[in-house]
Amino acid sequence: MRKINTFFIFYPLCCILIFLRLEIFYGSDIKAPFTDDFYYYLTTAKNFVNLGLISFDKISITNGFQPLWFFFISLIFVISKNDIIFNSIIIFSIFLFTFFTYFNFKKFFFQNKYGEKESHLIASLISFFTLFFSKNGMEISLAIYFFSLSLVYFQKNIIIFCLLSFFTFLSRLEFLIFYFVIFMNELFIKKKLNMDYIIKLSLLPILIILYLLINLHYYEIPLPESGIAKSLINEIKFNKETFTFLSSNSYGMRFISAMFYFNFLGIFFLFSTKIKNFTKISLLTTFIFFMSNSLRSAWPLWTWHFFFLGISSSLLINDFLNLFKLKFTKHFANFVGVFFVSVYFFLFIKNFNVNNDHILNIASKIEKYYSKSNYETFAMGDMAGKVSYLLDKRLIQLEGLVGGKKILTRIQNQNDLCDLFNELDVDVYFTTKIIKVGESYHVEEPSQKSNNLKKMKGKILIEPQITFSSANLIVYAFHLKNNKFCNDK
Repeated sequence: MRKINTFFIFYPLCCILIFLRLEIFYGSDIKAPFTDDFYYYLTTAKNFVNLGLISFDKISITNGFQPLWFFFISLIFVISKNDIIFNSIIIFSIFLFTFFTYFNFKKFFFQNKYGEKESHLIASLISFFTLFFSKNGMEISLAIYFFSLSLVYFQKNIIIFCLLSFFTFLSRLEFLIFYFVIFMNELFIKKKLNMDYIIKLSLLPILIILYLLINLHYYEIPLPESGIAKSLINEIKFNKETFTFLSSNSYGMRFISAMFYFNFLGIFFLFSTKIKNFTKISLLTTFIFFMSNSLRSAWPLWTWHFFFLGISSSLLINDFLNLFKLKFTKHFANFVGVFFVSVYFFLFIKNFNVNNDHILNIASKIEKYYSKSNYETFAMGDMAGKVSYLLDKRLIQLEGLVGGKKILTRIQNQNDLCDLFNELDVDVYFTTKIIKVGESYHVEEPSQKSNNLKKMKGKILIEPQITFSSANLIVYAFHLKNNKFCNDK
């Protein structure tokens, strides 16, 4: 009797529960069911389609996105007739990319002399982890799909491998770390130093250089400005903000923290013969990612940034199960499926029709208040994604993520915020963080806590005209037009 692959049961169940929890057809989250950062993509895509300008604020061009996911979203926006159709296509695309990732990884590991059960277990784990990291609407499912497909061609056709690796790079630039470690292993451990191999492999760096030159030509910066903005620090040092997720109380970050500690344990096995080579490559990639991110950025990491953990954890779990030869090993893939279905069912029941997307709640209130007003130019740092998408007016993103080179330069030079408000003729400034000192309000952008970040600062003399709140989250609105809002301005 043929055994049933339970992945084909548990994975669709997870997708159904995630789809229902997003409330795309009902409930409180219909307008904008994905994470706030997704709407940096969507607002820019909407402006690209409607105005022919790759711009978030309808003023300056931006490249503050992962390019392949951006153009995919733009295409879906063109063919969608309403928000329900658009949101449905996006989430089902994520489901499908993640589903086919399972087959790619299973094929790759089987090609590399992993057993049938091992290949199934690792591929299942990576797929479930990828679903976890990408269900918020971000680009991770597309990136890992292309990464898994590139690995299938790694030993078969190096030209196709390089092309697929470039697509992976365009989907999530940090994958360059993984490919770098893979190439170092091939060149210095496996000693693949023949000239034909190196010439063919050079296609990938050539394509990446071409991408950098295109960015320099059109945007005057080589890489996405969102990454550059997060790298604007006062001094190079290890920034603790990379690891603030370890002290978070949210369910998701607790789960990620457990994965992080598990991988930290795996680092001690890097030189052990009990751990397979590709596991070591993945662990080293994850380690380099965290260390390099901590050195270059004082921003915290969000859920989708931990995607390397999904790959390394899956490989490490398989190796540890083989190492300890536990009796239940052959049933572990079923346990994984039951675990994820149970978690998503718990979250669905817990959040059923609960109005707990506080960013969306505030964005909806702002849209209702200002949509018919005469104010046309707004400025905001944190939480600007959903606000901009719903408000559909000019909104300048003040953290440098999608504000164009003009904002990056001002942050780099730590210019006065009041000068920016005047020069760009800002009508309304939204902020979540203010400090009242005497008769003035001190504000700064980006508003992240770290003192190692370069920031624009300002002192606003007027009171916030209105506040928008949901639970403990508050946004203060300063009406700058026709007001003397700063000293000598």
